[in-house]
Amino acid sequence: MGDASFVNIGYIQKTHGIHGELLVNFDLPLKFDPIELESVFIEIDGIPVPFFIENIKAPSEEKAILKLDEVDSIEKAQHFTGLNLLLPVDNIPESDEMFLADLVGYLVYDENSNRIGKISDYIEYDLNATFTVLRDNGVEVIIPAADELITLVDIEKKIVEMQIPEGILNLNS
Repeated sequence: MGDASFVNIGYIQKTHGIHGELLVNFDLPLKFDPIELESVFIEIDGIPVPFFIENIKAPSEEKAILKLDEVDSIEKAQHFTGLNLLLPVDNIPESDEMFLADLVGYLVYDENSNRIGKISDYIEYDLNATFTVLRDNGVEVIIPAADELITLVDIEKKIVEMQIPEGILNLNS
């Protein structure tokens, strides 16, 4: 895609029913109620194409059943399966809550302002979560993604300051 003014919020998994409805999987739990949406963009051949929403039902945080205007048959709906669902960054409703997964792409610094690297992935396990951090030397390190280790988040500068557990940076060196 490459257009930074859009955020990929999920993808169209499959058709639903015979009247052109689509089953949507959200990549992350949304920080807003999808029923508030009036329109969405679908990435077609790398281009965000706008569609008005006729109806949306959200049975869970991870899924929704989406009915787009002018998509009124299973045949028309099948063209959308597997495509990404996008929202303009400016149209995402504000939320005070920030999720750890939102920190992917942020630079990580320790408490002494030493640059550790860039968060390349967030993985949530049953008992804990981790950040994969790509060091400047190309080595990936795994750091616990725990609220109590994060001392500062600067959203404008995309910086996270963390208490790095002793010795963890040497595990993969």
